[in-house]
Parts: sequence; C-alpha cells; structure tokens
Amino acid sequence: MKKKLLALLGLSFLAISLGACGNNNGGGNTPGGDPVNPTTTKYTVAFEVDGQRVTTLKVEEGQKITETISNPTKDGYVFAGWYDGDTLIDLSTYVVTKNVTLTAKFEEDTKPQLSVDDVKEADHTYYLVFGWWETTDVNDDGTPKITSHLTRTHVRLFYENMIKYLKTVGATDDNIANIQFRNYSSTTVAIMGENVNADGDVDILIGVGNNINSTANVSLDGGNDGKFQTPMGDGPTARYVACPAVASELGKATFSWLKNTDAGKAAFLRELTQDEIDASLVPETIDLTVTVHGDTDVVTQLQDKTTAITMPTITVPEDKNFVGFALTADGEVVLEVAKDATLKYDDVKALVAEGAKTLDLYPIFEDKPVVLDDLVVYVQVQGSYLTAAEGELLAARFKATLTGGQNVKFNIVPSESAADFTEKLGADADVVIGGNNPLKNFSLYNSTDYPLANAGALHFRSTNRKVVIVDTVAASHVELAVALYNFVIADAPEFEFHYTYWHNNNTWVTEAERTALDSGIDAAVKEYLGITGEETLAGIYNVVVNNYVATGTKVAALGQETRALRDGKGTDLIIGCGGNVADAGKGDMVIVEKKSLGAPFVAADSRYVALVNENLLARFVYDNYFAA
Repeated sequence: MKKKLLALLGLSFLAISLGACGNNNGGGNTPGGDPVNPTTTKYTVAFEVDGQRVTTLKVEEGQKITETISNPTKDGYVFAGWYDGDTLIDLSTYVVTKNVTLTAKFEEDTKPQLSVDDVKEADHTYYLVFGWWETTDVNDDGTPKITSHLTRTHVRLFYENMIKYLKTVGATDDNIANIQFRNYSSTTVAIMGENVNADGDVDILIGVGNNINSTANVSLDGGNDGKFQTPMGDGPTARYVACPAVASELGKATFSWLKNTDAGKAAFLRELTQDEIDASLVPETIDLTVTVHGDTDVVTQLQDKTTAITMPTITVPEDKNFVGFALTADGEVVLEVAKDATLKYDDVKALVAEGAKTLDLYPIFEDKPVVLDDLVVYVQVQGSYLTAAEGELLAARFKATLTGGQNVKFNIVPSESAADFTEKLGADADVVIGGNNPLKNFSLYNSTDYPLANAGALHFRSTNRKVVIVDTVAASHVELAVALYNFVIADAPEFEFHYTYWHNNNTWVTEAERTALDSGIDAAVKEYLGITGEETLAGIYNVVVNNYVATGTKVAALGQETRALRDGKGTDLIIGCGGNVADAGKGDMVIVEKKSLGAPFVAADSRYVALVNENLLARFVYDNYFAA
C-alpha cells in the first residue's frame, strides 16, 4: 500500500511539473511570458602547425575568436596565414559555426637570409656585436629542451629592426655590413658565458636568463642594471637582454634604447615602422620639482630619469614607526618605502597629478604596538664611569641570552650626581645599575642572596659599577630580575657582530673594497665604544667583529649559504646584496630593512646593504657608518 501511494505522489508531482513548464510549441515562452534560454552551443577550434596541434579553443556558435594567436615561425619560410582547408581566413573577422581545424601554411622565404650564426674573426674590430642563446640540451625523453624559445627567424626579425634603428641614428651601409650576430646556443648557460667571455667583444646578448651575471659569469655594464626582461620569440616567459661590461659606447646606447623605449622592446616581437623608431628617439622631457618633507624640507629638480631625489633627515618619534610617504601631511600612505630609500622619477611618476610639475612627499608615522615590560632596568650614565654605549652594550648582550621573547626595558639615564640620578628614576624600577653612591641608598630585594654587588669583568671599563634588585620589584618580574643580576655580576660573555659580503666573483664588492670596508667598520665600532690606541674590542669589552665572504654566485645559493652561518644563527649585516635579497624564491632572507650601497663604498651599481638582525652594533654600523 505504501509503495502505491509513493508512486501516485510521484506521478502527481511530475504532472504538476509538466504543467508548470508548459511546452515550447507556442514560441518557447512560459505562461508568465519569460523567454526560455536555449542551450549554448560551443565548437572546438584547433590550430595546427606542421601536423602538430599547438592551441585548442572553445568558442560559442556565431562568435569570433577573441584570444590572441601568435603567428608561428619556420626557418627559411614566411608565414602565409591560417587556412580552413584550402580557404585563407582572417582571424579578426572569422565567425565560428562548426568544429574546425585551422592549419598554418608557409611560403618559402626568397629574401636573402641575414646571417645569425657568425663567428668571430681574429683581430677584427666590429661595428656592433650581438649574441643570442637557446639551449641545445635535451630532456630525459630525448626531446629538445626549450628555454629562450628563440629561433633564427625570431633573431632575423630583431636583426632587421636593429638595421633600421642603427641607420636612423647614423650608421652607414659599411657599418651595417660590419655587424655580427653570433649564435652562442649551448647545453648550459655556463658554457655560453665561457664562450662570450672568450670572444670578449659582445655588445648585447638576447634570450639569456637572469643568471647571466651569476651562473654564466658574464660581467654586465652597471651590474644588475645591465639587464632587463622582455617578451621575445614564442616563449611563455619573458627572457633577458644583457649588456656586457666590455660593450662599446654604441652598444651601451643601443641597449639603453632597447631597455627604455616601447619601440625598443617591440623590436623583439614585430617589424617596426620608421615612424615608431623616429618617435622613440625624441627625448622624454621631465620637468618635476619634488619636495620631501622631513626635519627640513629638501627640494630636488628632476629633468631626467637618472637623478636621485635627495632625502632629508627624518627623525622618527620614539613611540612611532615610519611607514612611508603621503601627498599631504597626515594623509594616506601612497609610497611604502624606507625613510632613506633611493627614489627616482620612475618611483614617483604615478603620484604626480596630470599636468602638475610639483610633488610633495610627507613622512607618515604610526604608533608602535604597546608592549608590556617583563623587566624595567635603570642604568646610570656618568662621565667615563659608565658611558651610554656601555649601557647599550649591556642591554644588547643580556637580551641576546633571552629565548622566551621577553621584553626588557633598559632606561639609559645621564646624570650629574647620585641625587640627580635618583631623582630621575621611575617608580617602575626593578633593577638599578650605576655607581656606589646612589645604589647604596636603595632598599634591596632579598639582600642576603642579592646584595649590592660589583659588575663582572668586561661589562664596563670602571671596575666599581654596581647592581641591585630594588625591593619594589614587581612580583612577576622577580625571576627575570634575578637572571639579570646574576648576568651582571658574572664576567661579560662574548658579544659578536657578524657581517657577510655578497661579492659575486669580486664584481659586486671587490677585494680592495672589502679591505677598505673592514678597516672602516672596525674603526667605526671602536670609536662608538671608545676604544683607543693599542686597546682592543675583545680586551676591553669581550666584543668581536667577524666577517664572511660568501662563495656563491646565484642569489638563492647566497641566501642559503648566509642563513647557514654560525650554526644557523646567520649573519647580522649583508654587504653587496641586490634588491631581491628578501624575495621569495630569490634571496629568501628575512631582513629588517635595506638601503642602497654605492660610492664611496663600492663602485658597482644596484648594490645594497641589508640589516638582518636588530643587533646593537649591526644597527649602529647600518645607520652611521653606511650613512654617506
């Protein structure tokens, strides 16, 4: 009985559903008058080149092909078009009405072929030398490994554009006849680099990777500025154009045109018109006055892209963090950079209002997060008995021993007398360090176990500096207060400042530059800590300054090498790194901040010094020694 009832209910529901839907014999409308949308039909459009399918699309019936389809290339032939059977079609107007396979057809290229496989002749000087690269290696299955996706057809297209450009800037037919296009294709970039360096006269390389000046070991004009990435060939990934350091002035000028103009970048993809080349050679006029507001207002007149905007001193309030620049005072941050970043026209042009010739940048600060103190310490600074640097060194040395993320607040208090120091003490004091006169008057916490005591050796120059735990110490701070007390009365443990050079075979930071930097950093640290004459950092304060010269050339390898230093503690400061030191998949370093490193420290362009650890001496050297 129950089964029959369910069956009847099902039939009733079906009848109601059919009634509600009606039928489509009367024009396909529902009883309510709404049209019924028919099912959309999509067709497959396949593209084949020499019997190989290269692209497959799904296109709605009656629609055009909207995806961009690149014209295929074939050495010795000219692409004649896409054919549906024997019918040439225009992809821009073709309407899809069926499943279809479109086939690429080619015609033999009857034009004289430009040579792109030239070989250097001994003792011959060329007007301009280009080199190109595609791997000749194979995959494990024996198929060709494709890297740059450059073919001779692509290179010849670029060659023709170069001839047109060079004639526009004054080259004669004899000059053009004295150009070489060399094929440096090889199984590895290292072999390519060896061959390029052996020839020693290449002006411009195309199709190379970002590792051209690392793994390939080709020194570039201006370091990393001597390469740029742009689409070329049929590859899915843009490849690099590079200007070796040995390039002629014409080579450098040609590289600059390729890098800095839209026409130059298009030269790798299509035939340029003469109008495009002519327009690209008209210099861009820049007339922009940039005022950066800081402790004082600093004005820079920009008339070219290479001039750096002069930055003022920007004092960050103690309870604030610098977060970037706004276009108005107290405005919204539009430029998130370090307060001492190197800025040029390209960095700020997007901020300039249309038609405006002035730009104002205002520093913006945000409140530091409120951090509860786990211990509050007051240190008496008085003449040579205990200097501010000694107090800061003590703080840094003790904090280096903490492993639980505790926040210890050290108040370094200059004072003229015991009374002056006592008056300046806050009611929140847990531990007090200083001279005998003020400290002997404090009531002590557990004076039996923790009496007034002298600091251990090498904390301070003066051997009669004292430490006490005051009886008002917060109950929750006692354990950490005892740890500091025991730390101070013991001899000071070694404190190390460690920095690392990323030099890339002496191209980023040369051996001579490292020697000068070592000397300068040592002198700066000694001056900061008051070390004079025959005194040593280790002998007075048990401080050591060490450095490491990295051996890697790839930035990823350098990052790995640097992170592994000192049993995994890493380094405090990196000298000579690139802008990608902290990029994922590149340097992968966690840094505090970085800034440009140039003259007078190194000659190479686009180098940086990066602060890795908020270490007392690392911060001092970063802020003060590298301030020039």
